[in-house]
Amino acid sequence: MSRRLWQLGDPAAGPRQFADHWYAGTDARPSPYSPVDRPDPAERGPVFEIGRSDASTHWPAVQPGPLDAGHGWQPADATIRFDAPAGSEELWHDLHLHALASHGPCPDLIVTVNGRRGLVLLDPVRDDRAHAPMPPSPISGPIDRVVPLRPGLIRAGRNEIILTTHCPEEVEPDLTKTRPHLPHLGVWFGSALSWRGLSLAAGTTPAEPTLRLRPTPLYVERDGDLFELVDLDLTTPHGFAAGTAALRVGSHELSSPVEGIDFGDIRIRFAVPARFDTDTDTEIDAHATLDLDGRRVELPWTPFRPARRWTLHLIPHVHLDVGYTDNQAKVIELHNRNIDRVTGILRRTPDYAFTIDGSMILETFLRSRTEAPTAAALEAIRAGQVGVNAFYALFLAGVASLEECYRAAYLSAQLGRDLGLPMRTANLTDVPSYPQAIPSIVAALGLAGFFGIANHTRGGNPDSDTLHLLSPVRWRGPDGAEVVAYFSDSYSQLRFMCADPPSLAGMSASLPRYAARYDRPDYVPHDLPIVGTHADNEDVADGYADLVERWNARYAYPRLRFSTIADYLDAIRPLADRLPVLEGDGGSYWEDGVGTQAAAIARYRRAQALMPAAEAMSALVAAADPTVRPDLSTLDEGWRRLLLGCEHTWTAAHATIRPHSADVIDQRDWKIGQIDEGLRIATDEARRALSQLAELVPTDGPALVVANPASFARNVEIEVELAADERVETLDGTPLPAIRLGSAPGVVRVRTGSLPGFGYATYAVRRDTVPSREVTAHPVPSTLDTPRYRVEFDPDTGRPTSLRHHRLDRELLDPSHGWALGDVLHVTGGGTASRRGLGDEATSLNDIDPTLPPPQLTVNAAAMRAEGARRLPWGWEISAVGAAPSLPVVRTTLRLHDDSDRIDLTVTLVKEAELAKESVYVAFPFAVPDPIVRYDRQQGWVDPARDHQPGACNEWFTAQDAVTVAGPDLCVAWASADAPLFTLGDIVRGRWPRTATPSGVVLSWVMNNYWWTNTPASQDGTVILRYAFTPLSTYDPVAAWRLGRDLRAPVLANLVTWLDKGDSTPRRPAAGALLDAALPPNVDASVFAGRRANGIVVRLRELAGTAATASVRHPHTGPGAVALRCTATEEPIESLPVGADGTVAVTLRPYEVVTVALKEPACEPPLPGRAG
Repeated sequence: MSRRLWQLGDPAAGPRQFADHWYAGTDARPSPYSPVDRPDPAERGPVFEIGRSDASTHWPAVQPGPLDAGHGWQPADATIRFDAPAGSEELWHDLHLHALASHGPCPDLIVTVNGRRGLVLLDPVRDDRAHAPMPPSPISGPIDRVVPLRPGLIRAGRNEIILTTHCPEEVEPDLTKTRPHLPHLGVWFGSALSWRGLSLAAGTTPAEPTLRLRPTPLYVERDGDLFELVDLDLTTPHGFAAGTAALRVGSHELSSPVEGIDFGDIRIRFAVPARFDTDTDTEIDAHATLDLDGRRVELPWTPFRPARRWTLHLIPHVHLDVGYTDNQAKVIELHNRNIDRVTGILRRTPDYAFTIDGSMILETFLRSRTEAPTAAALEAIRAGQVGVNAFYALFLAGVASLEECYRAAYLSAQLGRDLGLPMRTANLTDVPSYPQAIPSIVAALGLAGFFGIANHTRGGNPDSDTLHLLSPVRWRGPDGAEVVAYFSDSYSQLRFMCADPPSLAGMSASLPRYAARYDRPDYVPHDLPIVGTHADNEDVADGYADLVERWNARYAYPRLRFSTIADYLDAIRPLADRLPVLEGDGGSYWEDGVGTQAAAIARYRRAQALMPAAEAMSALVAAADPTVRPDLSTLDEGWRRLLLGCEHTWTAAHATIRPHSADVIDQRDWKIGQIDEGLRIATDEARRALSQLAELVPTDGPALVVANPASFARNVEIEVELAADERVETLDGTPLPAIRLGSAPGVVRVRTGSLPGFGYATYAVRRDTVPSREVTAHPVPSTLDTPRYRVEFDPDTGRPTSLRHHRLDRELLDPSHGWALGDVLHVTGGGTASRRGLGDEATSLNDIDPTLPPPQLTVNAAAMRAEGARRLPWGWEISAVGAAPSLPVVRTTLRLHDDSDRIDLTVTLVKEAELAKESVYVAFPFAVPDPIVRYDRQQGWVDPARDHQPGACNEWFTAQDAVTVAGPDLCVAWASADAPLFTLGDIVRGRWPRTATPSGVVLSWVMNNYWWTNTPASQDGTVILRYAFTPLSTYDPVAAWRLGRDLRAPVLANLVTWLDKGDSTPRRPAAGALLDAALPPNVDASVFAGRRANGIVVRLRELAGTAATASVRHPHTGPGAVALRCTATEEPIESLPVGADGTVAVTLRPYEVVTVALKEPACEPPLPGRAG
């Protein structure tokens, strides 16, 4: 019976339990990744004394190998000393090694036991992503190896085991003189294993030799013949002095002498003849024997399938973070210089390739370079040597709107037209999840494919490898459109797999492990990409331009080539019909970062809703008045600002470590400045358009012009600033219902009635002989009956405890969680203000990591007191005020309407900065048992329990406009205007679940500071949050979407003063519609000014998953009116018939978006030969 002699560490606790500063880098400083204790200069490495040493300081978390340039291309030792009892030399022992192949090419180990040496081959086994690799290498994985030690190796008394990292191949001599490109990152791009634990057991079962035959994808060409390198791996506990290996594969017989070992493993590599024209999927028989000191070890006849002959597409690429590593201006200029660097490399190495990570870099390059470098760059792009991401920057697709996704490709489309640049693919780098609408968006843009290049930091679960191993795929969107897509495990893949600088020895160790994950019968292509060569915002330097030549001089396969993303997709496109089809949604992992700046995101969401309104009014007024035109350059600048607002970078990398750093504050302010400028532009352009509209309509003195830029009719309620003796009337003198807001002196809330889609109306502003008074507040009653609801309150706190709908006769609130409607929940735990969840405070809130403990969280509802109930002309308003930790002011206002089932809740929070980990939620505990929950995306609706892909984010979600919580006989539609994040059933606890659990409890996740990098560590300021919900008898996506759009999309209002208008000659009626459209309820329309030619662009979007036909009337009827179906960037696809009355009919598939250009008669005809 075996017994454990000692154990060093707990394998479940991972490398965090050990020390990480043992090994010095080439500059003689400790690696920043590897406790400040330095090794004893007399020792070659750490020495751990069992029973005396402390694992947290005396055993290395990371042990570099001889392919690690930061460690000087040298092996590293680690020693364990211990005492064994009498009789130990007569026993078998098992040495258990628990590690991770963590960094680059994983070294093997030379294990020396009391002077006896044995090789131990370390092969990671990666079944899923549960070990949460960090760095995020596609070849990393757990290692759990048992090394049998025969009697005599362990002896009574003092023993010593030395573990030395090892590589079987020599490194090219010139390479050993080099250092890493980024030495300050230590072992991050190095070659090392990370320890999880070790133990030694005595009295184990005797072990016998084992033999394994393993084909590799490494092929060499010798004298015109092709050979596959095949490994025969022997594990022998007994050791031997010398031996001979014989291998027979088919008709080929090969032999090799074998050097002796004391114990452990040996790898014999054979070059097996192969033919260039043979099918590697054909199995042949193989047989192996080893004669070792007169003993024979035999591998019986077994089927042998040669490894696939791969073409590996190395895609040089530098990831674009707008900020993060440095201030935004420097970062942008660095990427501009990289274009100069790349054109220089191309002059020396014409087969080089490079991919620019966002078209904004090409834009800034063209603005900042002279003629010669500009010409060189454009020539390289036209030649296909340099690819450009069709997206402007790398945005958070879970918060970006449909129109922002389209606008992200407008610059590349324009550059393509104007300069003849082939920008055919789009990619989102770093962000680890993508909405289901992306393939439909990419197809609508007319692009040839998509790359999702993930960073699974804070973005994954055990199933997150699934999409990578499935890729490439035909990704099908909700409208049925498909694009060829590839989902990469990471960027910087060359370094993560092969280390920096990459050696041929490192590549020959790593690339076979990478290819082996895809060498399976169901995987069709023979092409694989290696995505990315450099880090974030890094000088491309020499670009590894000699690497392909160096590799291909040694190996025939895998054949290495430089490629762009488009090159790789072109290589696999002929196989598109055989690729697997992928559907579904990846959730919104990194979108949780928007909760770190709630006030800024509320402004971003307002700008996001206001920009389309400004576009619509500018375009429609220009269509009605030939003397004005939209300010397209300013509108385009507004879209650019919004795209930078939803770009995935918030501030500096060290924001949590040094939260008050000037660089952190500067980068944050730059980012927020983009949002604020976008909101300013949207506000100004909407006001400009309304002023132009006011010029067209009849007014007689001060007036109020109100416009509805949405495509559906709306009951309008607006807030305007009026003098104390002014009121708003219809033109025939009927006063409109209005109240004065005591919280905002001079502001009047007015109800003007219904406006049609794209409609407007004019009202008079006249003197009020009886000035209106503020509505008096009464004590909050315990029960309130309204025409729609019976509501019960706690009269002291103002909290609604029951909400019963009269018509449905249903209770809408579930009290079982202890949370009331509108409760503001403040959550503490996960890190103190001094440590901020770093170091030994780290919990699973920080990241997906099985070794991190769950956080200890405390949930406290804000302490509230009832402020009052007010009876309004159209309903009731109940308010309460209170406070919570770091929230000195919490105000809630619940609004119940007499004429609508809709309930509105406004929450105002005044936030103080707090560095301790925290979150803030607003509770909506709906009484819908066992619901189906759906949230809307740019196209279609997502049921996370059914529609989320493997590896998707299932702990929090983002909605564009609305969420539905549906049971058999009750559905609640819920909308959040200003805070897109929400959870279901519980707060975020860092569980990183594999599946989503539906719940009727919706928590609006307003604030958090859970990130440990990239986002501000605290936030302050005032944020106003607008919510609405309504009960429905059944799931109704159109009603839910309209609720959300009505809440978010502003109704525009413009006060006309005596100064504004001397000419009162009307050119349009006082009320009407600016666009004549016949839209079924499930079709939405948005309107923009055309960018390709004069006219308007109408986007029609189907909302409910049901095919529909919609029509719009051309604003320029008569002969020569042109209607074109276009790509989303307005590239013509086909002409559409225009009826005699100007009607243009369009058929839409379920969830489809169709872009139609209605051009003025003088515009050019459609371009021939365009394909959709």
